[in-house]
Amino acid sequence: MTASAARTRTAFVGGLVADGTGAGLQRADVLVSGETVEAIVPAEQRPRGGYDADTVDCTDRVVAPGFVDIHCHSDLSLIAYPGNDSRVGQGITTEVVGNCGMSPAPSGGDRAGLRRVISTIDVVPGLDWDWAEVDGWRAALENTPIATNVALQIGHGAARFAVAGEAGISITGAELDRIESELHRAMEAGCVGVSLGLMYAPGEGAAAEELARVAQVVARHDGVLSVHMRDYRAASLISAIEEVARPARDAGARVQISHLRSIGEGTSFRDVLSHIEKLRREQDIAADAYPYVHGHTTLLQLLPSEIRAQGPSAILAAAEADTTGVASMFRASGYEPDAIIVMKAAARPAAAGVSLSDVDEDPWVWLTSLLVDCSGDVDVAVESGNWADVDLAMRTPWISIASDGTALGYEHRASVAHPRSWGAFPAAYRRMRDAGVAAGEAVKRMTNGPAERARITARIEPGRRADITVFDDARFDSAATFAAPAAQATGLDHVMTGGSLVLHDGKRTTARPGEVLTKQTQEAAYV
Repeated sequence: MTASAARTRTAFVGGLVADGTGAGLQRADVLVSGETVEAIVPAEQRPRGGYDADTVDCTDRVVAPGFVDIHCHSDLSLIAYPGNDSRVGQGITTEVVGNCGMSPAPSGGDRAGLRRVISTIDVVPGLDWDWAEVDGWRAALENTPIATNVALQIGHGAARFAVAGEAGISITGAELDRIESELHRAMEAGCVGVSLGLMYAPGEGAAAEELARVAQVVARHDGVLSVHMRDYRAASLISAIEEVARPARDAGARVQISHLRSIGEGTSFRDVLSHIEKLRREQDIAADAYPYVHGHTTLLQLLPSEIRAQGPSAILAAAEADTTGVASMFRASGYEPDAIIVMKAAARPAAAGVSLSDVDEDPWVWLTSLLVDCSGDVDVAVESGNWADVDLAMRTPWISIASDGTALGYEHRASVAHPRSWGAFPAAYRRMRDAGVAAGEAVKRMTNGPAERARITARIEPGRRADITVFDDARFDSAATFAAPAAQATGLDHVMTGGSLVLHDGKRTTARPGEVLTKQTQEAAYV
């Protein structure tokens, strides 16, 4: 959308420029004219009389491309919260949505059913929408004045739902043909990729032939195949990687492993990374990660895969008929009550924020009753990793930073936000720098590194779109916690989207210059 306030010529003066390529910091000024970067002027070449421009003092601050979140779930919430406080407040200027096999289109004419399937990303219950196809979703975003840019992916799970319903079951050849057509149509409508959610019904019903066909569609359109894998348990992680790497390699598709982590005992995370590095010699495969040990997912994910595959409606019916039986399945998940926090409970909002360890009755029976009362619309944060693995991911050059979070406003009350929605990028930057990663390299992994996976760009370079984030290298850190997630990063000074400041001197502006970045519009710009 066009900015609500007119763009002017702006000079970011006195900063340390990290251009997004991984190069070292350069003391220079950045001139912006309209929506684009006009010039980078080394400090020693600064005109004696200054610039004919609005000047932004960046003395000793890092001047970086706006951060690119390649894995997030702002598909719907960006429409509800177009000011996008949670993302601007950590320096993000571009989000890639439609991850984990979930997108709010296509619906196959059953929006209510699709909302059940994608409930974990449907965080604003009062938001109504009437589109059925990806082009309608894109149009809704284009018609909303937003503060940040967004690029869309189609969720394979949504396409599968539109064709074959919510259960993760086997499909016919004719149904697979229709799913393939849905994916083609979405890519032609501007999506930059296709995402798989192989732990979520209905996408978890996909077998080898279906995965091969999906990879072929992605390759044909030069998109990205973003993958929430079938299993993140350490004992099964390499086989889960191979399940998607093999068909992608055969098709020539680019793979992005989503929120890479290792859960429980088994193959060490270091060995998992070594395996991916071997694959990288043969194919285009990379990953992203966030700097937390708690994940955030739908409560249904704690059930066995054969139960999940039945779909939400069947699970709810079983929980209503046999509460203690389903409770025993939750108990067998292997998690202790103190590892689980309720984040969203649509019909019982007072339950949001409750740790199972604080429940007076049997926590698993209580959790099952909550599931029934909320018609399945329950999200939980689960402690499922360790800090040593997190830090190893933060030090790995081909792992991009991503939040797995959501666009939110300070006024959001419908659920408890994971702190990653507000603080993933500053938290990751701090951990990278504390681990000895150079500032320029850390910036690359939050900007042009992930951007290139989606064939968009995030570099400070003349002629490029002026998406810029300015911060203090020493002070930039997350202030978001589970107790108080809605907190702007410390050490964040300025954020510019498309030539307009959306955060200036640490304070929000009213500008809404964000755009929907389609595959077609980005092809000409991507070099």
